[in-house]
Amino acid sequence: MVITTSVVGQNPLTQNSNNLKLEKEAKALTKKYNDQLALRAEQMNLFEIKVEEFLINEQKIRNSNLSTKQKLVDLRKNYDMESADMGDILTRPQLKLYKKLKPEYQAIEPVVVKKANGNH
Repeated sequence: MVITTSVVGQNPLTQNSNNLKLEKEAKALTKKYNDQLALRAEQMNLFEIKVEEFLINEQKIRNSNLSTKQKLVDLRKNYDMESADMGDILTRPQLKLYKKLKPEYQAIEPVVVKKANGNH
């Protein structure tokens, strides 16, 4: 059984202004993927919401007080979970192409480490 809902208004995950940048990034990424994946309208909406959700998770991990090593582990888990969740949105051929495109479109950026004395 598949249940779909329409999203009207703002996504509650993006209501604060810090996440407006992530919302725009999710829209841009969705458009970029759509150029290759030819998403249906419903897929496009779900895809964008999913990308934004994982961008927010990535930001939370990067801004956390976790060790650099743990941040890298958690960023990789987030990246892999996003790919797995796309299996619920994309067709098999689309998912296969998505997984090929993702390393180019959404590479995991390095974790920036600050020096202990506060100088950069």
